[in-house]
Amino acid sequence: MTRHVSSPLPLVNEDAGVAPLAAGWRYAVAVGVVLALGVLVVVRMVMLQIGPERAALVSMAGGDYAETVPLPRGLIYDRDGHLLAGDREAYEVDLRLGKTPGEAFPQIAHDLAVTLGLDEEALLRALVSNKARGVAAVLVTNRATPRQREVLLAQEENWYYTTPEGKKVTLSDVLDFHRRLVRFYPEGGIAANVLGFVAVGSGQGYGGVEQYYDALLKGGVAWVSYPYAPWSEGDAQGRRGPRKPAALYLTIDRVLQQQAEAEAARAVEQTKADSATIVVADPYTGALLAVAQYPRPNLNNYDAIQAHLKAWKALDFAVERVYEPGSVFKIVTMASAVDAQAVRPTTVFHDVGTFSVPGHTVWNWNRGGWGDQTMVGCLQHSLNTCLAWVAVDKLGKERFYAYLRAFGFGRPTGVDLGGERSGRYSYPGASMWSYSDFASQAFGQAIAVTPMQMVAAASAIANGGYLVTPHVLQYEVVDGRAYPYRSSGTRQVLSAEAARTMRQMLAASLKGESSAALVEGYSVAGKTGTAEIAVQGQGYVTNMTNASFVGWFPAEKPAYVIYVWLEKPKTSRWASIVAAPVFARMVKRVAALEHVPPDKVREQVAISQEPQP
Repeated sequence: MTRHVSSPLPLVNEDAGVAPLAAGWRYAVAVGVVLALGVLVVVRMVMLQIGPERAALVSMAGGDYAETVPLPRGLIYDRDGHLLAGDREAYEVDLRLGKTPGEAFPQIAHDLAVTLGLDEEALLRALVSNKARGVAAVLVTNRATPRQREVLLAQEENWYYTTPEGKKVTLSDVLDFHRRLVRFYPEGGIAANVLGFVAVGSGQGYGGVEQYYDALLKGGVAWVSYPYAPWSEGDAQGRRGPRKPAALYLTIDRVLQQQAEAEAARAVEQTKADSATIVVADPYTGALLAVAQYPRPNLNNYDAIQAHLKAWKALDFAVERVYEPGSVFKIVTMASAVDAQAVRPTTVFHDVGTFSVPGHTVWNWNRGGWGDQTMVGCLQHSLNTCLAWVAVDKLGKERFYAYLRAFGFGRPTGVDLGGERSGRYSYPGASMWSYSDFASQAFGQAIAVTPMQMVAAASAIANGGYLVTPHVLQYEVVDGRAYPYRSSGTRQVLSAEAARTMRQMLAASLKGESSAALVEGYSVAGKTGTAEIAVQGQGYVTNMTNASFVGWFPAEKPAYVIYVWLEKPKTSRWASIVAAPVFARMVKRVAALEHVPPDKVREQVAISQEPQP
């Protein structure tokens, strides 16, 4: 019997070269797939960050990737860091009329009026009328405080109405509260005209600093995005958004501002004037230390602001209102003539009481003649005839109007306060110009200016001949860095010699013109201005005037320019009686607050510091 034994498996596969090749191919494919997927993931991540699908993803993701957040408006401080304007938490309060039966209106109107300080009868009428028109909800207020919100929530729990069947039904969820930030002014009405305000609802700055620097201060609601990649720039929570608004530090001194406002109120009370405006400035830099007026509104009372604007058509009288300045303008005419070397302090004018130009005769304020007068005497006695003669006969048209343009009249000063007006005057070549205008402009009539323009012009005489830009910004802070105010530049309008001569002339003339402006211990220089007011259909009337005073101290080395304007004073029409004393009191206040020693003390200190032989 034959036995069949199967052959043993070969020790070496005949296809031994095939197996290693197949394994390497599979490995290469696997690695390639992994690398391809990796590249695809990276590309997809980049596309999600910068591609067109990002917006859709953000929208679907909701708060995971982006949100709206309240952005506070920038803070405003005085020069010493006292807060003048900031934001505070408040609530918009809406009443759902659709869920509120009319029977509950009396109780609701009473509680809302008491808590929010509203007119109860007016509120009740508004609720009834809006309910009748089918209005779903009404805005009750948009400035409720957190405490008022708590009170209203407690009151709402007690609101009810009675059904026809006599059943008492408690109301619920008829008030809606929406949190917001509102502008708040810790000082109330202090510097109201300088600060301006923020319009309710729009968040837009109106008037003053709030308007001029609105773009820097802007707050409101910001759309803040969250980055997808952890290495992206952002804050501690990974958020990215717009920079914070700037904080502004002003040149205004809060205490000096309060003192000037007290003087303005006192002047109105004592003289029965319609209004008073007082400006205190550094003549060398243009920095405004105080811009005061009376009346002015409380900035935390929006109704009071609206009433003020309706009554006065302006928030800041120093930049938004123009008037004929009268004899204070004579300093401009005389300074121009001295600079042009058309006259000297000793030049003599023979005054007969009138000065004639084609179509017009100029009279002095007392309708009398003063005989031979030097230019100092013309300023001392405030002679209209003399200044008209200086402008028309000595300067001439071309030079007179060239100086008016150089001093900046007829255009804004560039002060960083909202709503500044340019003033106006007629000039040769204009359709309405006449020699009557020419002669009258020389002594401050037939020309409209703002108090700020007169401050700039007086500063040029006080500082040695340079026209500087008035300003209230000291520096701004943005993202932790401070940026000082930078002027648009200065322009020389008078020679240093002419400016010095004018300072001496005005110091000498003031002693004889208005003793009420003099301050014991301090040398001062300045000029009064009494301008009759033109009434339509009547011309200039004698019983209504604008009384002004412009001056500075110390007389020879001026440190402060002070301007006073009283509108329609009733106790006297003359600036020497009503405006000059206000100037003198302001000199005393400024000297005390700014630690300005009397002239003799300063002279003694200067002598002691001179080098000894």
